[in-house]
Amino acid sequence: MSKYTAGHLEKKLADQLETKYVRAVDESDGCGGKFNVIIVSDKFKGKTLLQKHRMVNAVLAEELKEIHAFTQKPYTVEEWENIQKQKQQAPGKIILHGEHAVVYHKPALAAVVGLATTLRFSMDQTQTLISVHLEALNNNFSVEVKAFNEFLSKFRTKYPTEKSDSTVQLLEEVRAELAKQQEEQLENNSSSKKQKNQKSFISIYYLLAGAVLSSPAKDFKITNGFTLHIDTELNIGSGLGSSASYGVALAAAFLLYARHFDLSSYRDPQNLALISNWAFESERIVHGTPSGVDNTICSYGGMLRFVKGQGFQTINILRPLNILLVDSKVKRSTADIVAKVRHLTETFPEVINAIWNSLEALVTEAIPLYEIFGNSQDDSEKFEKLERLFQINNDLLKAIGVSHPKLEQIFSIAYKRGFFSKVTGAGAGGYVIVLLPDNYAKNEVYWKLKEELEAAGFGVHSTTAGGDGLSIEKL
Repeated sequence: MSKYTAGHLEKKLADQLETKYVRAVDESDGCGGKFNVIIVSDKFKGKTLLQKHRMVNAVLAEELKEIHAFTQKPYTVEEWENIQKQKQQAPGKIILHGEHAVVYHKPALAAVVGLATTLRFSMDQTQTLISVHLEALNNNFSVEVKAFNEFLSKFRTKYPTEKSDSTVQLLEEVRAELAKQQEEQLENNSSSKKQKNQKSFISIYYLLAGAVLSSPAKDFKITNGFTLHIDTELNIGSGLGSSASYGVALAAAFLLYARHFDLSSYRDPQNLALISNWAFESERIVHGTPSGVDNTICSYGGMLRFVKGQGFQTINILRPLNILLVDSKVKRSTADIVAKVRHLTETFPEVINAIWNSLEALVTEAIPLYEIFGNSQDDSEKFEKLERLFQINNDLLKAIGVSHPKLEQIFSIAYKRGFFSKVTGAGAGGYVIVLLPDNYAKNEVYWKLKEELEAAGFGVHSTTAGGDGLSIEKL
């Protein structure tokens, strides 16, 4: 058993190599015989990797006589900053089938869309601030690293790990404290913008604190500042999962930073589950009682079947669908629409429950079509069946009163050009999805459809449904 600790190694390396950052992790369950060390120093400038290793070995010559396994990663400051620059992209989502019926414990089918939230993370060894730039909300925020670490230290003291039921319970109190701290920075904003900004900043604090407090690296702490730039292609509050996409990107960045996993393993099932679970906590800040479908689909990607209270089933599709997302630009309250539909269900239970049963049958019918779509050169018959299911789904949603004159205009323009479309999400505004065939871009009719929709004042995005989930890459 070695007599040396991680702290001893860090101090000796820091003193003799004048490190900007050093981190030693004891991987030997406390016996001190196995260490993994990161050393960042400009004394490594101009040195080969072998020369860097020899410099470290020379400093720890006595210690290495007793340490039986030693892994070192030496970097110059510039090298270290470069590998700390990452980009996280988390897609949004749509509901393909089963809107509203899902509230009544019927299945819904969700898929990611090819529009995403992008987070760029860069670390600066000379920076003492954690800086956040929310491009979509046109707002910036910063906090001193020292102040944030003091904040975490206070909570570690108040809630030792062994006395806390879970990190999540601990962070509920963190969230309440942070809500008060944000008032001064947000007091000059309008009330609606202030609320959005406040929830966004609380999510940042909450997820960063959670990642650090639960880090598998013992006594992990933030040593230097870093900068986040966050932007999104998703319209906020439009039913495309923008808040879940934001939460997934943040959770992935902070969990990676706090060494829960590395860049090569973030897509391992247990790590995607960890990211999704923390993104769900972010969703709770924004929505109160989210279903869990948005953070799950935005993390894993693809397509999934969801039943309230029963969890998720992955739908294995061969390739994404081509769709046109059409923004009606009609704002609406999802809560109000759900309440109106509930009143209708309570007034005419037998009639409306028959619609919910029909939507359940539609989801069951659609799943095998999505699973085999793309397995042959000619998918025209399968595509025609999907078009009909789109139409039936849309007609059922119209029957419960969630259409709108602007939506009807979109349906009419699409149908006139030979395309099938449907509401996605709560309806009464928001988005319409138009199903597009293969090679649609070579079809003159498609361009006329797009031109007519744009001329009518609608927002139009050609994209996909069912593509990849979260992605992380070095910049």
